[in-house]
Amino acid sequence: MKTCCFTGSRPESFPWKEDEDDLRCIELKRQIFAAVSELVDGGCCRFISGMARGADIFCAEAVIELMKEREGITLECAVPCPEQARSWSPIWKERREAIIGKADRVVTLCPHYTNFCMVKRNDYMVENSDFVIAVWGGQTYGGTYGTIRKAQRADKPIKIIRYA
Repeated sequence: MKTCCFTGSRPESFPWKEDEDDLRCIELKRQIFAAVSELVDGGCCRFISGMARGADIFCAEAVIELMKEREGITLECAVPCPEQARSWSPIWKERREAIIGKADRVVTLCPHYTNFCMVKRNDYMVENSDFVIAVWGGQTYGGTYGTIRKAQRADKPIKIIRYA
């Protein structure tokens, strides 16, 4: 079974921040859906989301939409630690819980928050995937960049969806 994981930016990195009605955000979500659909058409049916605000949530929501249309697609939530959403707004928490409620599997990588739990989550996702979809603005720092580099070193195919 072919597997794809997602990595991507948080809302504060997007030019539109949290305004999901912005045409750039709508276009980004369309591109995410198209990329996931293309992988499904190519035989990928298992997807792993790290469940962070922003791109990870957008990607998981795209998978859930496809799950309604096509059989055999599964979603795994790779949660870095139980406290991941502790400081999130109620809206992001609700979206996260809705996704977790529809996921086929939820894996929690660390029992408590540590300085390395996000890295451990990203390592797990790359190690357990055949493909990576990265929603990236080109920054050469942070978790998305680190995950892209990790996937490159592991020789995993990466589909980069750029936002501006």
